[in-house]
Amino acid sequence: MTANDQPIETAPDAPKDGEATEPLRPATPPDIPAATAPAGGATDRPSNRASSQDLADRMETFGREAAAAGERFGREAAAAGERFGREAQVVGERLQRDPALVGAADWASRAWGLLLLAIGLWFFADVTLGLDMPSLAWRELWPLILVVVGLGIVLRGLARRR
Repeated sequence: MTANDQPIETAPDAPKDGEATEPLRPATPPDIPAATAPAGGATDRPSNRASSQDLADRMETFGREAAAAGERFGREAAAAGERFGREAQVVGERLQRDPALVGAADWASRAWGLLLLAIGLWFFADVTLGLDMPSLAWRELWPLILVVVGLGIVLRGLARRR
């Protein structure tokens, strides 16, 4: 125990009391390539030259394989994009011929347009023209918004059944 009554923690690989410890050995230095070899008589060994050439060959092979994979991926992506475009065009033409969907989309776009127009006119009259518009609190407005959205969903569903 220490003076603060805290246990002393030891490293998990530290020897326990009574165990023998191995003497520390210096690490063996790795082979140093010729470009970074220290000056003063160090020579380029054949094993270093061969391993650096082998590494260069492997990197060149990897580069060729990566380029081929990139080209293959590009061709596959282009083909998938063309297929997706054709499918989307077919679906768009089919939906365009369905009068119920065209009518529902027209009604929904008109409703959103009228809603945005009403909000814009409200702010224009209140801020720009300085008219005394009644203020609406969010706690009073959000239930009305839910009712309008729900009514729109129901009417759109009825328009699709016709």
